Amino acid sequence: METPDLIAFLVYLCCFPLYHTGYLYLTKKSPDSTKKGRINSCIGSWLEEVTEKDQQLLAVHQIRNMIMSVTFLASTSILLMGFLLTYGLTEIPSGNPIALSGIDYPGWLTFFTLTYSFLNLLLALRHLNNLSVLVRADRGKLEEIEGSPPLTYLEKLFVKGSQRYMIGRRGFLYAIVVLFWYVNLWVFIGLIILLTFTLSFNHDF
Repeated sequence: METPDLIAFLVYLCCFPLYHTGYLYLTKKSPDSTKKGRINSCIGSWLEEVTEKDQQLLAVHQIRNMIMSVTFLASTSILLMGFLLTYGLTEIPSGNPIALSGIDYPGWLTFFTLTYSFLNLLLALRHLNNLSVLVRADRGKLEEIEGSPPLTYLEKLFVKGSQRYMIGRRGFLYAIVVLFWYVNLWVFIGLIILLTFTLSFNHDF
């Protein structure tokens, strides 16, 4: 692997996995410092209102809208991953070593980005599906099972689902940017830094 390729991978790691891991950690530890944290603080009041007004069915419909979006993105990502494996990536003959210079770096990085996105979307689907069912469950039974106030547990499910959905959705943006590596490596590095700064200043803080 040449030095420019190594720099590109390091920039990618800093801008996508590490940045978003740090962002979610900061959101958890200091909710008021991030836009996601401030929005999350409103979820509890929403759940409390729909519960008090006996509007759980409305909450289920709203959650289902998110589930439909998550399902669409997850299906799209698995199709794109299959396409890359079938047509886009360099074939490595069985039993024959291949030089690192012959590996399709942007192709594999796109594949792993979509895989990471897909896994996060699956986790989002799990949390949101649980929420859509448990939002109408008996509060006393739910508190007995989970050992915490029902609304607190439901809020955690929504927050976890929405966070995973955010990472999965952004994975598509980063996968598109990775494709610009085929145009020029430095164009890719510039675009991925620009994308991260745009998300940070306009959506995260």
